[in-house]
Amino acid sequence: MTFTKIALAAAATLAVAAQAQAATVNLTGASATSIAYVKALKGLCGGTFTVYKTDATATALGNFFTAKCSANFTGLSNAGGVAVDAVAFNVSGGSFTAVSGSAGNASFAFAPTTGGTATAGSGNLAGISLQTGVAASLAGQKSRGGFLDIEPISFPESELVSAGVSASDLAAKTTPASFSQLFGVAVSNDLYRALQAVQGITVPANADHRLPAYQPSISRAQYTSIVYDAFNSAKQDINALLGVGAAGDKLTLCRRVSTSGTQAASNQYFLNGFIGSDGANAGAYGVADLATYGAGSGLDSFEVQEGGGTSDARNCLNANGYAVGVLSLENSPAATTTTGELGGYRFVKLNGVAAYDGSGSVASAKNGSYEFWYQSQKFANDATATAVLDAIDAELTDLTGMTGLFPNAQNEFTRNGSNTNAITKQ
Repeated sequence: MTFTKIALAAAATLAVAAQAQAATVNLTGASATSIAYVKALKGLCGGTFTVYKTDATATALGNFFTAKCSANFTGLSNAGGVAVDAVAFNVSGGSFTAVSGSAGNASFAFAPTTGGTATAGSGNLAGISLQTGVAASLAGQKSRGGFLDIEPISFPESELVSAGVSASDLAAKTTPASFSQLFGVAVSNDLYRALQAVQGITVPANADHRLPAYQPSISRAQYTSIVYDAFNSAKQDINALLGVGAAGDKLTLCRRVSTSGTQAASNQYFLNGFIGSDGANAGAYGVADLATYGAGSGLDSFEVQEGGGTSDARNCLNANGYAVGVLSLENSPAATTTTGELGGYRFVKLNGVAAYDGSGSVASAKNGSYEFWYQSQKFANDATATAVLDAIDAELTDLTGMTGLFPNAQNEFTRNGSNTNAITKQ
């Protein structure tokens, strides 16, 4: 009996020691709330907090960043048997990587908590100690899950198959997050000005062209006609569709790749991609893609460009000519039209309702007049991921300064826990 007690005590001591072993938890997925993730973890750190990132600036996180606390994060000393003092993020591949990198067959690189240049954060990163220019040397690692813009089963079946996962296995690992995200239709500056002219919108001297009073509008049906995979008149005659230019003028669709949460949200809203089916009642349309309508398609009046990141879509929209696409509303167009990042693109109204308002860009969603928004999701492949994602999510009750995002508790309307549902009053 004495031996048994000693053995049990030793086992208990070893268990406690194992729990106390600090570890880094890897997460992948959506990039829109990156700054919110970091601020949430800073609030959970009772010691010295530092963010290691590959981006060399003091104002942007980039796609590879790791939040490190000198102590275990509050509430995460035993997160599924792991003591968590660092959370590493790779948000370079879009929402679906939260699934493919954890439950699926993909692996990713992450930023280590060594190296870099000590830098004081500024702008959105003010008050955060940074180590910039870190090499993302931790390659070939698995994720434990992450945040997504929309449910993982809303992504194309081809992506599930490619990742080696089954839709039936994902629901049990998916829970709604505490916040929602808006999306909007953005157009190039050339198309924006042409739509203003044809819709009779006059902008006073020195007024801000971006604001709702001066935004032209396109309809949901018009945009659906553009992104629908069928070769229809919308892809041949921009004048007949939008009233601008002339028949044969090129319209470029600036879309994201199919692992993108923004793309999945667009497919759901305009094409019934999530709620539709291939059964007798059907309801889902296919989406125009690069393989069909790329530069080599031979069609002069319509072209699709696809990019893995938001910056690719913005660059496409910033080019000269007529271009259109969907962006999440955490993007904010520059006041002046310049070449390059955040240059000439503009948000337009959708069915006459503006989302972008020059500030938080969430008011019209909260009051029920704008419906192109979805409740974000958490995908956790194990108990550790559940604990970490829930801890971060619980801190996201104040998204002040995060345009295009709002806590669900502040909304007057709801999707009632599933993005397949219509929006109803709370």
